[in-house]
Amino acid sequence: MRWLKRKNLLVIIPLDVILILLSYGAAYWLRYEGHINESTSRLFVESLVPLVICKLFCFYLFDLYRGMWRYTSIRDLVNVIKASFSGSLLFIGYLSVRYHFKGFSRAVLIADAVFTVMAIGSIRLCIRMFYQRGQDLMGDLPFWNKSRHDVSKVLIIGTGPLAERLLRELYGISKQPYQVLGFIDEKSLHKGMKIHGVPVVGNLEDIPYLVRSHMVDDIFIADPGLKAHRIKDLIEEHAGKGVRFKVIPSIMERIQGSVAQHLRDIRIEDLLERAPVSIDMQMVQDEIAGKTILITGAGGSIGSELARQIMIFKPACLVLVDNAETPLYQIELELSRHAQGTKVIPCIGDVRLIKGLDRIFRQHRPHVVYHAAAYKHVPMMEAHPLDAVHTNIIGTFNLAGTACKYHVEKFIMISTDKAVRPTSIMGTSKRVAEMVAQTMGGNGTRFAVVRFGNVLGSNGSVVPLFEHQITSGGPVTVTHPEVTRYFMTIPEAVMLVLQAGAIGKGGEVFLLDMGEPVKIVDLARNMIRLAGLVPDKDVKIEYIGLRPGEKLYEELLIAGEDVIDTAYEKIKICKHAKNIDEQVLYDGIEKLNLIVRDSGDSAVAVRLLERLVPAYTRQVGDVTARPATKAHEVSGADRAKKFGKDIEV
Repeated sequence: MRWLKRKNLLVIIPLDVILILLSYGAAYWLRYEGHINESTSRLFVESLVPLVICKLFCFYLFDLYRGMWRYTSIRDLVNVIKASFSGSLLFIGYLSVRYHFKGFSRAVLIADAVFTVMAIGSIRLCIRMFYQRGQDLMGDLPFWNKSRHDVSKVLIIGTGPLAERLLRELYGISKQPYQVLGFIDEKSLHKGMKIHGVPVVGNLEDIPYLVRSHMVDDIFIADPGLKAHRIKDLIEEHAGKGVRFKVIPSIMERIQGSVAQHLRDIRIEDLLERAPVSIDMQMVQDEIAGKTILITGAGGSIGSELARQIMIFKPACLVLVDNAETPLYQIELELSRHAQGTKVIPCIGDVRLIKGLDRIFRQHRPHVVYHAAAYKHVPMMEAHPLDAVHTNIIGTFNLAGTACKYHVEKFIMISTDKAVRPTSIMGTSKRVAEMVAQTMGGNGTRFAVVRFGNVLGSNGSVVPLFEHQITSGGPVTVTHPEVTRYFMTIPEAVMLVLQAGAIGKGGEVFLLDMGEPVKIVDLARNMIRLAGLVPDKDVKIEYIGLRPGEKLYEELLIAGEDVIDTAYEKIKICKHAKNIDEQVLYDGIEKLNLIVRDSGDSAVAVRLLERLVPAYTRQVGDVTARPATKAHEVSGADRAKKFGKDIEV
């Protein structure tokens, strides 16, 4: 009934009836050359109503009355062909039963089918052309036209479907019209050809000449296969020349809306040489769907992204735990808008308070726990070691014990590359927390650790700091010209955490493939260029020295550990990661708990950490920590020997 009440049907159906009758009449006129005798004319009139009924019925079956004509596409034209020929076949079936084809010309029926396709398809195409007439006029602008001053002159890198779609959508933007001067083909395979009247004008090497000769304002990158280093070279070459670069984002970012709507400035993660991440959606779905999932640190950058991605897999209940009410409220508000059957429960909770954890677990009975709550800021924890111990070690111990008590199926702890040969309190505390997760067990709870490096854009990341410094005119402060870090985007890291958690059987330490390490000074220079400025000219770079606890190089493996490949290219498992003296570990944690609770003696706590993690070396001043060599390797068994007797404080 809703379909019948549509007002445009009052126009569409009569128009189609007229076109059907005209096509049928034209077929008769063509066959008999305008001379139709009385008997043929009588049969013609008698067959008109059955013809219209057969064809309208097929038009309805093939959805010709559900589409919006202003958006007519090739698929719609294919449906017109199917519907027209199906209607003709249905009409032929009627004639064979009713008249046994006596008095009917087969040439008329064939011509009628062809004319119907032409008439029905043409009227829909004309309507689309009417609605897009403004776009077509702009599409006819010649490549060399420089007379218009109210448009932004654009080059599009790419000649694939994304580039073609971007061209069409750009001409539909009225607020800031664009004149697409041409396409850039990386491999020069299509040079000289045209897409909707716009030529392919060259390859990447031709861009500097085109920018100079045609005063290009914007370069839009619509080639998903273009390597990050090529983008980096382009930006570096055109820094300070007033050319703006924008990129079509990944499929996850443009899952809704148009390509042009999601066209955005190039971000620093676009310049990292990283292969796309893919996960086994079905395995993660089986791990999460219909279960109660609990996330600690849910208001943080990693915890909130975990919550967003877990929601995709439709858990029955998502319990968000954080001790900061504002970010917890914000992520709960965001997720509740798209819950679709998942119950989102925010809980004010602190992993340092075991009674509060017990209350949350007793009430909600989670099946899977993702532990992302931690103190992560290296210099800050150097100044406040007891807080690092309390949250990262005691908090993890409390949470793990509570998970075992309430028969949680799986416990996944988020760790860091700073736990490897740590030079900071933060890294050392995370290494002890890893040891807790590796040795903890009971009541069927399986524990796994996922270790990875820095994530771009996370709270405390260097990227927001650099952005603020660049916006303020500089200088951009880098600790050391040789300092390097592994980087990963937040969504990428979380996808791999979910996959690692799904394949974990218990006791593993998973390593995420972080790609190649990035020099922080190169990161700073690239961010300055992305802002359209020239490094060391428009914005200065200053070296301020390593801060307390920092080292030059980060590592993902502890000496003596080896890796095992998994079925997933970007996920590895530490082979010898469980050589831990549990008695020494838990005695040390008990003493750390007493220090935090009673004495508050930071120096004693640090000495305990040094004994629990013999690889921990404190940095003084600008001391550099380099990757371990064979001379420095200490096996897990050797470390265990050092733990032969109780720690005395």
